[in-house]
Amino acid sequence: MGFMDRDESWNLFKSAVFSNEALSSEYETIGKHIAEKCHGLPLSIVVVAGLLKSKRTTEDWKSVVKDVKSFITTDPDEQCSRVLGLSYNHLTSDLNACLLNFVIFQKTLIFQ
Repeated sequence: MGFMDRDESWNLFKSAVFSNEALSSEYETIGKHIAEKCHGLPLSIVVVAGLLKSKRTTEDWKSVVKDVKSFITTDPDEQCSRVLGLSYNHLTSDLNACLLNFVIFQKTLIFQ
């Protein structure tokens, strides 16, 4: 999949965060800014949108804007790595521990 243009990025972000909900102009402004900062990378857009889906205050969103600015780079691989790190850093402590426990198992291990 290639890079998305500004409108495609916003539509993906909006559908991932809000589904069919109406949104205020303030959330739309912040959301468009975030979608634009993802530079058309669908993975970045979906990860950040998933992060914001549970954050429903504008203060939380503005905090994420600051974090999104930190992973801006012209290298798509590096940006993907940084956005996944952003997602990891915003996990709750329970989910963080769960993920860390999960990664210690071998790929071939079958849970019963």
